[in-house]
Amino acid sequence: MEALSLPELAFFAVVVILSYAIRGGAGFGGVTVPLLAWIMSLKTVAPMVAFLGLISSLAILRHDVRHVVWRDLWRVMPWCAAGVLGGLYFFETLDARALAQALGVFVLAYGTWALLATLRPWEMRLPLRAVTPVAGVVGGFVGTIFGSNAGTFFAIYLDLLKHAKTQFRATVAAILLGLGILRVSGYIAVGAFDREALIACAAALPLMAIGVVLGNRIHADLDQLMFQRFVALVVIASGVPLVLR
Repeated sequence: MEALSLPELAFFAVVVILSYAIRGGAGFGGVTVPLLAWIMSLKTVAPMVAFLGLISSLAILRHDVRHVVWRDLWRVMPWCAAGVLGGLYFFETLDARALAQALGVFVLAYGTWALLATLRPWEMRLPLRAVTPVAGVVGGFVGTIFGSNAGTFFAIYLDLLKHAKTQFRATVAAILLGLGILRVSGYIAVGAFDREALIACAAALPLMAIGVVLGNRIHADLDQLMFQRFVALVVIASGVPLVLR
């Protein structure tokens, strides 16, 4: 953070506000990590985003906790814990450049899939017993090693259960809260919250609050299809420079 130029600091502020406005509107999502990885080390961004994700989930659930479908949360959390353990191992063993390139490949693939899904919608017919462990393990792993995008897998899991919009948003936020507690605990255990990460957390916290407030206000008025296409395009664009690093 201390080495960032004024334009980079402005970029940091815009990305954090935009990302948590998306998170506040949908309960999950955001493009914080792939965009901030352009200007910061992933070793700093990942623990910062884990901390912000935990706080933002608490903010969303402050009013929506009564809508959480608890049985669906408890089904997936043990699998999340297994994914977090695997993610911590690779987070410690891979260098920042390898992590950034791997994130680039992942976000390109996800962004392309998300965009195609809006252009040619299809109904997913997958067995819940198979989806639950996959969503939990992969979501925990991806969320820990890359710091974000875990909500995608939980959204697929909850979409199969056909919850109403409010229940969906509250339950995915509650799952991400549980995942955030696991991730932050793991990052603390491996010493990821160094001085640089703590400064980044302090700088991002008020920006995150602004984003969540904006997201809450537009939640009921979102044009979901155009919103999904916009996010998918941003994710695809953010993945290209990471792969080329």
